[in-house]
Amino acid sequence: MGHPAPAIGADGANNGYIALVTKFTALQKAAAGLMEEAELVAQRMRRNADAAVTVADLCASADVDPTHVAALADIGEAFGRTVGGCKQLLAAADLMHQAASHLKTQHQAEYGGIHAAATASRARQARPGFYQLP
Repeated sequence: MGHPAPAIGADGANNGYIALVTKFTALQKAAAGLMEEAELVAQRMRRNADAAVTVADLCASADVDPTHVAALADIGEAFGRTVGGCKQLLAAADLMHQAASHLKTQHQAEYGGIHAAATASRARQARPGFYQLP
C-alpha cells in the first residue's frame, strides 16, 4: 500500500499559516517601501529635469553654442522620461501592495479559523496533504 502524495507546494513550516501571513506582510512592506522610493526618485528626477531646462534657457540667453544648449535640453527630456518610468513603477508597486493586502486578508479569512482550531487542540494534526484524495 502506497503513501498519499504530498500536497503540491507543501514544504512544512515554510508554508504554514503563520509563515504565509508573515510572507504576505513582508511583501506588503516591500511594496510600500518601493512606492516610497519610487516617489522620491520621481520627485528628484522632476527637479533635475526642471534644473536642466533652466540651465538650457540660461545658456541660450547667454549665447552659448546651440549644440550645448540642445544637449542640455536633451538631458532635461531624459530626466522627464525617467519621471514617467518612476510613475509606472509606482503604479505597479501600488498594485502589488493592494494584491498582497487582498491575498493576506483572503488567506486569514479562509484559514484563520482552521489555524485557531488546530492550535487550540492538543491533538497532533495530520501532515499537509494527508486528507487529499488520490
